[in-house]
Amino acid sequence: MIRVALDAMGGDLGPRVAFEGAVEVLSRYHDLAITIYYSPSSDLELPLSHERLSFISCSDVIAGDEEIVRSLFRRKNSSLYRSLMSLSQKDSDVVVTLGNTGAMVALARHILGVLRPKLYPALIRELHTNPLRCLVDLGANVHCPPSMLEGFAELGAAYVEVLSDEVPRVGLLNVGVENSKGSSVIRETDRILANKSWPKYLGYAEGTELFRGEKNVIVCDGMVGNAVLKASEGLLSFLMGQLKELGEGASTLFETFYQTERRHGACLVGVRGNLVKGHGCSDLSAMIGAIEYGVDIARADLFSAVEARLCNKAL
Repeated sequence: MIRVALDAMGGDLGPRVAFEGAVEVLSRYHDLAITIYYSPSSDLELPLSHERLSFISCSDVIAGDEEIVRSLFRRKNSSLYRSLMSLSQKDSDVVVTLGNTGAMVALARHILGVLRPKLYPALIRELHTNPLRCLVDLGANVHCPPSMLEGFAELGAAYVEVLSDEVPRVGLLNVGVENSKGSSVIRETDRILANKSWPKYLGYAEGTELFRGEKNVIVCDGMVGNAVLKASEGLLSFLMGQLKELGEGASTLFETFYQTERRHGACLVGVRGNLVKGHGCSDLSAMIGAIEYGVDIARADLFSAVEARLCNKAL
C-alpha cells in the first residue's frame, strides 16, 4: 500500500482541489491510501467518507508569500510541517504539496535531513518522459557556487538512472557552447564536471537543447531554471490558446503533448524522503497529476535508490 501525505493548504484554488484530486486518484488506484492535512473553515465541506482517505486537521497554514525565518521551524502544527513529519516518522511514503517552495525546501532539510553533507537538495522537473530528460534546479537554490551545481548534476543523473533505462548525459546550461562563454561560476563548474568519471558530462548546453538533443540532464541554478520552465509553460499555454481560436482540431497536437508528456510538478531530490512540489496555481487536472507523480516516485522509493547510487559512485 502506497501512503500519500497530501498538504491541501498550499494551492491558490484552496483545499477543495486537493480533496477532489485525492478522491479521483483513489478511484484509479486500489493499492493507495491518502491522508490529507488541512485547516478547517466554516465553508469547507469534507468529501464523503472513503476507507482509504483520512483527514488530519491543522491549526496553522504557511502562506505562499511568507519569508523563510526562524519562526517557521517552530510552527509544528502547520499542514506542511505535519505532512513532512509523517514522512520522517515513516507514516507516509511521499508528500505532495502545492505550497510555498522556500518553506518546503527549508522544512524538508530540517525535518528529513539531506542525503549527504554539503549536497544541496534540488528541484527536478521532467521535460520529457520517453526518453526521460530533466532540468535541475528549478528554484530550491538561487545563489549556486560550482560545488552546488556539481551536486545537481549528480542528483539529476541518479534520478534518470533510477526512473529510466537511459544513461544520464549531463549538460550545463550556458549562453553558448564555446569554452569562452559563461560566468566564472559556470566555467569552473564546467572544469569540475569535465574531470569527473560520473556522471557522463557533455559540456555546455544552450536553451535550444532543453527539449531535444543528446543531453538528458540539464543543470542550472534555481533562478535560471525557474525562469526557463515558467517561460516554456507560458509559451505552451499561449500557443494552445491561440490555436483554440482557430478551431478545435488545430490544438489537438499541443493538448496531447500537454496532457501526456508533462509531469505535473517537480520532485525535490537530495532529502531523506520522497517529495513532490506542484504549481501553486494547479487546477484539478494538475493536482491529480502531482499526486500520481508522487505515487510513481514512492513505488520506486526514489530517495533510497538515489542515495544508494550516490554512495556507490563515491566508492
